Amino acid sequence: MKKLYTILIAAIMLTGAADAQIHLFLQEQEVNLKDGRSSAWVLPVARDLDEALDDLKEYCKDRSNVKMKSGGENLLIAEKVSIPTIATKRGDLVGYGFISENYYGMALVFQLGYDISVNSVEWAVEMNNFRNYAKGFMSYHYEQSYARRIEALEKEIKDLEKEVKQNENKINSMNKKIGNLNEKIAKETDEAKIETFKGELTTLESDMQVLSDTLPQLQEQIETIQGNIEKLKTESNTYQTTIGSI
Repeated sequence: MKKLYTILIAAIMLTGAADAQIHLFLQEQEVNLKDGRSSAWVLPVARDLDEALDDLKEYCKDRSNVKMKSGGENLLIAEKVSIPTIATKRGDLVGYGFISENYYGMALVFQLGYDISVNSVEWAVEMNNFRNYAKGFMSYHYEQSYARRIEALEKEIKDLEKEVKQNENKINSMNKKIGNLNEKIAKETDEAKIETFKGELTTLESDMQVLSDTLPQLQEQIETIQGNIEKLKTESNTYQTTIGSI
């Protein structure tokens, strides 16, 4: 089969306005390939087509030992591959990421020939198998998408915790310097030196107060991010439950 496909996705409207939540679905749709129309399983993906396509690569490699290659913009193809869990015949596995008016999507096609693709009418068993395959990818993709978001937030927490530690160390160091200056002032009889020490003391105390004021702010940021992580974990679990019932 030809290595280059051009896919034109017919407009697939999703009920309801686009918002922060992704409305999950898995639908059989007709798509236009360069060599004709094909049936595809269409599903919404998180709002980053590059990441979704990378997830598809990993999913196909891990689940089926199939290596997807780029066939064009937002297009992945694995030619003449054997995926027994879908069909007994070899075929071309095609994945295409697209953006519609209401969502970011992925169309998955399994072609058996130039103008033959598995569908629910002529290849009901194979199309159902392919649905399970697409559903597995959906679950994998959202799991990975949330894992990436959580990992990014966890890195933010580590950076903030590092900043807290650094500020605490600076405060401890300043405390020691303040103690030393107070000792020097108590022993010193030269008024000029005493005034110099007092000036240094005032600067240190001011700097230390600024650092001390950052600690509760940093801790508040950490707690906010921790709360966001818990929300993402809950949302991820909800998505997996929803996908399981599709």
